[in-house]
Amino acid sequence: MAIVDTHAHIYSEDTETYPQIPEPYLPPPGRGTIEDLKNEVEANSIDRVVIVQTFTVYQHDNRLTIDTVRENQEWTTGVLNLDPFDDGSVSLMEEAFTTGIRGNRVSASWQTDGSVLPEHRRLWEAAQQLDVVLCALLSPPNCRSLANLLEAFPDVPVVLDHCANLNAANFPDSDNLETVLALAEFENLYAKLSFIVTGSEEEFPCRDMFDGVRQIIDAYTPERCIWGSDFPTSLWIPKVTYQQHLAIFQEHLGLSEAEKAAILGETAMKLWFS
Repeated sequence: MAIVDTHAHIYSEDTETYPQIPEPYLPPPGRGTIEDLKNEVEANSIDRVVIVQTFTVYQHDNRLTIDTVRENQEWTTGVLNLDPFDDGSVSLMEEAFTTGIRGNRVSASWQTDGSVLPEHRRLWEAAQQLDVVLCALLSPPNCRSLANLLEAFPDVPVVLDHCANLNAANFPDSDNLETVLALAEFENLYAKLSFIVTGSEEEFPCRDMFDGVRQIIDAYTPERCIWGSDFPTSLWIPKVTYQQHLAIFQEHLGLSEAEKAAILGETAMKLWFS
């Protein structure tokens, strides 16, 4: 069974080539580098990795993500975080696509009234032309805007990053969870189940999240659900290790073998690497 990690952030200790923003959010020394990721990949039998632009250190400077993917195309792809208000973003998306990049994350300026910014629409139009996967990082109040884009661009595959940042306060029943479940009607939307640990109020294996996650899997089907590690776990989910995060899906959620195969690998392989 192939395993694909669809959510890894990368950091470089070379701050001259890859300058950091003031007060960056950094992992412990030696963690979060491509070498550290390779160690986790080998130790946990990971087949492919989707590297997601690290906004909390580099913001819209995507050079580290682009260079890392270019140098590791045999086992990685990448997700940029382009500035929707930069007129050069579409050109950068086109250029990066030739280096192994397959996605772009939209995390800025989501509206709460259901309206869609023309700058967002421009990114969706470019993604449709280039066959790029879009990742939507937003919260439940912004989901009406996302729904309008999903309806307007039904051929663009979109990943709901961290399932709109759901947490234990949203489970087992809440308007936020219902919002995420309602979005399952859009067949081009995929649920990234990377929020179990960040949303949990418990220690490993974070059972307070299980019922809600099960509802999401049932609504989207395993064929539209994917796993992501939140690498480096020492920064983003320090109460569990990389191995433990994977074990939640392999051993603790009660998934069938077919569900594991889809969520941990098959769906992501079709989405990112086909």
